[in-house]
Amino acid sequence: MTTPLPKDIMQARQLPLIALKNTVLFPKIVMPIIIQRPKSVAALDFARQSDQLVFFATQKNIEDDVTADDLYPVGTIGRIISVFKLPDGSSKVDVEGLLRARAVDLAEHDELFLVNAQPFSLERPVDELEEQALMRRIIEQFRTISEMRSFPAILPEVIYLMSQVRDPEQIISLVSANLNLDFKDQQKVLETRSTKESLELLNAFLSRELDILEAEKNLAKETKRRVGKMQKELFLREQLKSIEKELGMDDDQAEFDVLKKKITAAGMPKTVQDKALKELSRLAKMPPFSPEVSYLRTYLDWLVELPWSQKSKEKLDLKEAEKVLNQDHYGLVKAKERILEYLAVKKQTNKLKGPILCFVGPPGVGKTSIGQSIARALGRTFVRVSLGGLRDEAEIRGHRRTYVGALPGRIIQGIHTAKVANPVFMLDEIDKVGMDFRGDPSSALLEALDPEQNHVFSDHYLEVPFDLSDVFFIATANTLETIPPALRDRMEVIEFPGYSEQEKAKIAEQFLIPKLLKDHGLTKKAVAVKIDGIREIIARYTREAGVRDVERQLATILRKVTRKLVESPSTKAVTVGRTQVAKYLGPEVFSEQLAEAKDEVGVVTALSWTPYGGEINAVEVTRMPGKGQLVLTGQLGNVMKESAQTALSYARANVAKRGIKEEHNKHDIHIHLPSGAIRKDGPSAGIALTTALISMLTERPVRKDVAMTGEVTLRGKVLPIGGLKEKVLAAHRAGIKTIAMPATNAKDLLDIPKEVRQKMKFVPVK
Repeated sequence: MTTPLPKDIMQARQLPLIALKNTVLFPKIVMPIIIQRPKSVAALDFARQSDQLVFFATQKNIEDDVTADDLYPVGTIGRIISVFKLPDGSSKVDVEGLLRARAVDLAEHDELFLVNAQPFSLERPVDELEEQALMRRIIEQFRTISEMRSFPAILPEVIYLMSQVRDPEQIISLVSANLNLDFKDQQKVLETRSTKESLELLNAFLSRELDILEAEKNLAKETKRRVGKMQKELFLREQLKSIEKELGMDDDQAEFDVLKKKITAAGMPKTVQDKALKELSRLAKMPPFSPEVSYLRTYLDWLVELPWSQKSKEKLDLKEAEKVLNQDHYGLVKAKERILEYLAVKKQTNKLKGPILCFVGPPGVGKTSIGQSIARALGRTFVRVSLGGLRDEAEIRGHRRTYVGALPGRIIQGIHTAKVANPVFMLDEIDKVGMDFRGDPSSALLEALDPEQNHVFSDHYLEVPFDLSDVFFIATANTLETIPPALRDRMEVIEFPGYSEQEKAKIAEQFLIPKLLKDHGLTKKAVAVKIDGIREIIARYTREAGVRDVERQLATILRKVTRKLVESPSTKAVTVGRTQVAKYLGPEVFSEQLAEAKDEVGVVTALSWTPYGGEINAVEVTRMPGKGQLVLTGQLGNVMKESAQTALSYARANVAKRGIKEEHNKHDIHIHLPSGAIRKDGPSAGIALTTALISMLTERPVRKDVAMTGEVTLRGKVLPIGGLKEKVLAAHRAGIKTIAMPATNAKDLLDIPKEVRQKMKFVPVK
């Protein structure tokens, strides 16, 4: 039941304005609206603080940023009935339309629109009989449409209400809101000045809708008739085949004719079609029991079934693509920017060879899944081929047809599976391709991944060129070191360095938990995982660059919660906060303390890079009675051994300059990096080794909250290193607050998440 109108409602007044997309609010009906744009939220707050009245105007477009020129001048004064806050920050508002009004003067402020609204009522005709006739006609047409239309369905309550209402303006509003009209047609109805004019306009719209529904009904009948005819023909053909088989008629020629039609209809290039027809001619002349018949028939089937000219129709909408990428993934700014740049260039030129991207980063950071998102954003088919452990070159180029069981290579097989010539093709784990006496598969990939050559890619099985230039190749790898330079040169490398704790928490909250709840058959009402619980899992139960372990720990909790809900039906809801995490996962695996418990002499925290993300390592140095030897332990590689020798020479030389005497021949120096089972190599521990040695020689302790990375020369100069972002994220996970780093790496700090940079101090050294 609607509340009575204010007495002065017909007077012009200044009201806040809310712009509507693709919809029109009519008087005398209640409609739910989602409010989420800042100016709309501000207008809602303004109205709630005054008389609950808002002027609702429809946009001429669907842009988020609107001006006065983007709005229709005629709208509806509405009253806010109720407001319900949604989890994403927006509000669901129930609005009651009161009166039509015209915007006389619109003022745009920083926070909201204010409009001088002039209300007006519909003029009633002198002859009410004509009005009554139009109303009856409209109600009857509307009832007929509701019976004919299945979607979008019209509620029976609306039909009943219309039969009871005698107010023509309310009937106009009900029909306009429920007829599924285009918002421009709805606006025309709203802008009319008399009930007669509105009813005549609605009568025309209803007649048009009835004509459309009748055409749909006739089309459905015709389709059903044709399907019945096709089924009859299929039945007769099957009978004909059975008769021919009983009579002993040879159908080989008919089979060859069918195959020939398939070859000519496959859309092959002229040279390929000529070869296929030549092989078909050979097949027709062979004896039926020849062993080559099956091989040749399989070969022709492959040629016919390959998508020579079939392509997915691409969506070249940048905003929609950006929306899809942001829906599926949090962060990954560089990868998203590169995809959007590719789309922009292709839209501008309408022709662009497929790029070859290589996503490099630790496991679990989203390399494979973003490939699926790219395919969805482009409207293409997604194909994934794992190359991990591949050692046979024939797996890429295919086998010669002379071999028994020969097949095309993985790339042609992927294209065959996709059924289109322009899929998004992911070559997973390209850094794990091997090489032995059967050839080098990575070299076979050169032709497929070279934009200047892959338009005539040659597969040993097909023996004809296939155009791969429209394929969007994406390779993934954990490290670039094992990828041959020639192959690496053909790809554009995009690094996925890993996530900070804040990024992991966002990913878990927005992506992992909804996915896991669905997998476990749970709802948000049944299980609420709080943000402090997510942070507790990340900080004390995981140490990784990606989010796979976080997902595993969350899955463990949800399994235990599911069991609890099943065993105790009386338990309606479970909340998992910081205090409940230990109950489900047991004692914490990692602590948030620093790598070292206290400042010590000869102990320095170093930062290292691995294919699986950054790590922190303690460098330990001690001396003992001996003959001046240098002892190195901890599975150190040749480069790190040389760094240790260089650090020792520099430390001894500079300690001597400071006047500290050291009897070299009476002491041995032992340098050790813990976790001796793990091999360590690389020059970036140079300044950590040097600092540890100087600390030991001068007997001055090193601060526990400082980590170091950088290569040192014999003259003490600090040289740049790689993988700074991964190392900084590892230090951040371990609670390190200060990092000493090469001054020349200062430019790399821009790649580090802002929330991490703000919590840490970076000391550039030369």
